[in-house]
Amino acid sequence: MTLPRLPLAIHTNVAELLDQLRAAQIAEFGEGANFLRRERKGRFYWYVRSRQVEGQRPERYLGPETPELLETIERAKSLKSAADGRRMLVRALRGAGLHAPDERTGRLLQALAQAGVFRLRAAIVGTVAFQTYGALLGFALPAQAVRTGDLDIAQDYGISMALDDGLDRSFLEVLRTADTAFSPVPKLDPSKSATYRTPDGYAVDVLTTSRHAGDEETSRLDALKTDATPLRFLDFLLRETIEAAVLHGDGVLVRVPAPARYAVHKLIISRKRSQANPKRRKDLEQAAALIQALAQDDPFALRDAYAEARERGETWRTLLDEAVSLLPEAARAALER
Repeated sequence: MTLPRLPLAIHTNVAELLDQLRAAQIAEFGEGANFLRRERKGRFYWYVRSRQVEGQRPERYLGPETPELLETIERAKSLKSAADGRRMLVRALRGAGLHAPDERTGRLLQALAQAGVFRLRAAIVGTVAFQTYGALLGFALPAQAVRTGDLDIAQDYGISMALDDGLDRSFLEVLRTADTAFSPVPKLDPSKSATYRTPDGYAVDVLTTSRHAGDEETSRLDALKTDATPLRFLDFLLRETIEAAVLHGDGVLVRVPAPARYAVHKLIISRKRSQANPKRRKDLEQAAALIQALAQDDPFALRDAYAEARERGETWRTLLDEAVSLLPEAARAALER
């Protein structure tokens, strides 16, 4: 099946929405905010200092210096509220058939974004991330591959420890600003939780990178003020995450894995799930769709990610070979060129 390419006008509107959301995120710190440039180990990083509010940090981390961040800061300095315009863009993009989350997931992502979760380099992983790739890549992705009933948030352990910034309240408290029904699901140690669930079964899982073979059941993410479940292969997925727009309300600026890494990671994970797990088939559907899109527009990123994964060892190569053998012929050819 060939993926339909989105009209250029839609792709342009997505880019405009992303630009507006980046500027709005920084402008939220308020008028009179000062932007600070800091050097650390030969690299420059930007922070914003806003008027101090009781109980909140006066300085916030914005990210490493890039031309895009410098341009965004300049836009934010003079930006007036453009929420109504963004809301119209979101409605137009949803009307054009781009995927959007259900209402509850949208509210949760909005609460997490406003709290600073994605600014702190956490990322959405799983199907909710996949929903954003059609807009980013300019293709209509298959509807059957975007349905989900949960939300996975991941942050690299090293990044969480290195940031001198964090949430003003616990991760659970942030979730409860969107839905008061959330409760922690305790691990073996009842004082720790990396999963939060509502009585009707909606779950938010917090994940992090595995540091060694003998990981404990959870790792503490200081920046997000929550425990997280360490997972193997996640470091590959979280390397070089990118910004994306979630089509909810007036738009939500989030971080997601690079599409090529997501596709290759899904190939690996599909082989780690049990035969009876319905997510196994969806993993392959998502990987195949992204491979088809990337083969047309960014084949080098796709092949680089695939080659990097294969170079990580025999276990990685075995899992990839098993998964690739189940892909459609065109997808296999795109990886093996």
